[in-house]
Amino acid sequence: MERVDLVVRNGCLVTRDGMFPGGVAIDKGKVVAVAGDKFLPQGKEEIDAGGKPVLPGIIDPHAHLQAAYYTAEELMISETRSAAAGGITTMIPVVFDRADPAASYKQFFPRFKEYTEAGASVDIALSGLVTVRRHVEEIAECARDFGITSYKHMMAYSGAEAEVFGVSAVDDGLIMESMRTLKKIGYPGIAMVHAENMDIVYWHKERLMASGRNDLAAYTEARPDYAEEENIRRALFYAELTGAPLYIVHMSIGAGVDLVAQALARGVNVVAETCYHYLFFTKDDDDKFGRMAKINPPLRARESCEKLLEGIERGIVTCTGSDQSTIMPKAEKMKQDLWSAIPGWPSTETMLPVLLSEGVNKGKLSLERLVQICCYGPAVTFGIYPQKGELKVGADGDLVIIDLDKKKVVDPKKNLHSAADYSPYEGMELTGWPILTVLRGQVIMRDGQVLAKPGTGKYLPRKLA
Repeated sequence: MERVDLVVRNGCLVTRDGMFPGGVAIDKGKVVAVAGDKFLPQGKEEIDAGGKPVLPGIIDPHAHLQAAYYTAEELMISETRSAAAGGITTMIPVVFDRADPAASYKQFFPRFKEYTEAGASVDIALSGLVTVRRHVEEIAECARDFGITSYKHMMAYSGAEAEVFGVSAVDDGLIMESMRTLKKIGYPGIAMVHAENMDIVYWHKERLMASGRNDLAAYTEARPDYAEEENIRRALFYAELTGAPLYIVHMSIGAGVDLVAQALARGVNVVAETCYHYLFFTKDDDDKFGRMAKINPPLRARESCEKLLEGIERGIVTCTGSDQSTIMPKAEKMKQDLWSAIPGWPSTETMLPVLLSEGVNKGKLSLERLVQICCYGPAVTFGIYPQKGELKVGADGDLVIIDLDKKKVVDPKKNLHSAADYSPYEGMELTGWPILTVLRGQVIMRDGQVLAKPGTGKYLPRKLA
């Protein structure tokens, strides 16, 4: 057999079903063999994994590459470099026109496709943000023409908070109409929802601000568990009525696990995503994070962390994302107090290291489950499987080699690649890091050094079934 482009040998291949010794052969960007070392062909380039775990390329199904302090073109370059450094080979950012949130999809979807082709270091699929009726009317056409089949709906944000993000919550009638449309176009059309009841939030927020509280737990109290639970219940109800597939983004409450389990038992087509920070960190970590950990939904109590981890183990929570949001320089963020600071944090590059350090190495998460929630689950949900999400013949040659013993202190200026000059994990020693990232057979990160050039990544249109 002729030499193939790349062969990775002497690895511990990790699938969602188990682990076994062997390697992967990649030629012309595709996996051509997954086997024991003696059955692999010779490669033009050969990599010895040294017995370390070899995972499919990580997928970040929920990120944001738009912010007031940076252009989308800048963030496409910086944050996809950051993704490559973190073992991520595919990102699915949610995009909208910040200058005119009601603008036609047909105006700004091509723009983001161009940003991808010019600046991305990893592969990019896109989700749209529904803000007006026009967007619902354009969903079918855009799914056909641009391959964008996932659409996010804000049940949160109104008033002053809407001004911060440039977008406000949509009414329930529009959500249901969008769900009907996505049901009609079929797989992989899916309705994403950010679930937080703002009517509840504003009552609590006003009282807590007046009390003088300025701690992280106060921010959580202003956005209580039941504000998210109410919206999740309502979204599940609408999904059941319309028969539409529903994707709950960044579910932070433990109660959501049982709600989703009950809905699945009734036949509701629902996928639950959480974010890695909700699995390990809490509202009581003020001394560790302070205002840097102001995010929406907020960090919860330890009980929610444990329940969400249980949900992953039970196969109820099947996707994990970063909710990456590179919002502002650290100096700007530090000028503001807890209540005025813009929520969000840079989180793509640290997603896999935190999952390894706080999850796998502490016995809270198996590598097989990590592959389920970071590779297979997102790929199937968003319609990019079997191209992505699994080490199998015919799939894209995407993989990441990890070192579970590697220790590194998080330093945004020395070892992270985001445009942001801060990280909530700054100063924290994490054990377990990606040491090699491969995208379609090309090494794009080695030992923390990003080798990919802008434009290495490809745009990924999804096809309707």
